[in-house]
Amino acid sequence: MDKFSLLSREQETKKVFFQLGKKFKLPLDIIILVYNSLRKSIYHDRSLQMNFHKNILSAYLCGPPYSIFDIDDEFFNTQNPFQYRLPIGKGNEWLIETDDARKENIFYHGLYNDLKPRDIINKQIEIYGAHARPEREKFILKYLVVRGREYTDTLEGMERIRFIDRIGIDLFDLYFEYLDNSDFNIIRYGQDTYLEIFNEIEHINML
Repeated sequence: MDKFSLLSREQETKKVFFQLGKKFKLPLDIIILVYNSLRKSIYHDRSLQMNFHKNILSAYLCGPPYSIFDIDDEFFNTQNPFQYRLPIGKGNEWLIETDDARKENIFYHGLYNDLKPRDIINKQIEIYGAHARPEREKFILKYLVVRGREYTDTLEGMERIRFIDRIGIDLFDLYFEYLDNSDFNIIRYGQDTYLEIFNEIEHINML
């Protein structure tokens, strides 16, 4: 029957090393060197395992940071699966910051096809809920004819959602133009067309 020990696991390991050293008459320096080498190896393996599981959680919580490729290629090592997604020593804060930098870079250069689906949906939600400035109309209007009178009104509800979904990423440039220019807006004109209006100049587009 195994004896019960009050020693910790590390203390038991040290005791075994000293017992082996005494049995084979090894110098104390050799015993300490071998023990420290083993401890460093175990610590390194545990760090890799922790990083691997942290990466799995981060992939679900924050998404894969494709910006790693933009920052430094040494962060991505195809020979080491534990190093995928996050470098060792970097946490979710670093992941979120670099992912935000990646999105800002994409929006700045208009490379919307490089956006992740989640990024596109978040921007569409922002556009849907964007409030108008006090001195101007809300972004995206609709053309109406009531009793022979033509006028425009804000596109709201499911009509707004369907329009944003149909136009897709092409809406982003129009939204940024709306934010930069107080005289710019778009009007949904029928089911398959919309007008771009800037300084009373109209340009019709097909969906």
